[in-house]
Amino acid sequence: MTPRRIDERMDATRFGEMADAYGGDVRRWPESERDAARAWIEANSEAERILFDARLTDAALFASPNPTVSMALRDRVLASAAAASLKARATWPSLRRLLWIGGAGWAAAACAGVVFGTNLGGHLAAQSQADAVLEQALLGGFDETEVLG
Repeated sequence: MTPRRIDERMDATRFGEMADAYGGDVRRWPESERDAARAWIEANSEAERILFDARLTDAALFASPNPTVSMALRDRVLASAAAASLKARATWPSLRRLLWIGGAGWAAAACAGVVFGTNLGGHLAAQSQADAVLEQALLGGFDETEVLG
């Protein structure tokens, strides 16, 4: 039998995570992980301990009873959900008004931001142009009064 190539993605941490998620039987693991897991098992003695712990967890889960829900509990939950739906419908008009007011507030804030940004942008552009003129004047050896008048 030829030895399997060990996948670099599989290490003790990854192997433990996979065993915790999918159990101690590698056949239940995702197909994309099985070959790397089998190669890691052959190369590492720690793998058997990890799989043993996962098998103990599997056994405890399989031995635990399956919960059953009584029809009375089911009916109470459904009735409670229906009552909650009716309460939500009763509050919908006031909620809709609140959402409309909130939306109007967001629209006003967006408009104010556009106006403020436009005004500030023009001011910053003028300031930037003035700075560029002054910088060119200094580099050229001119006095500011010669450039700006």
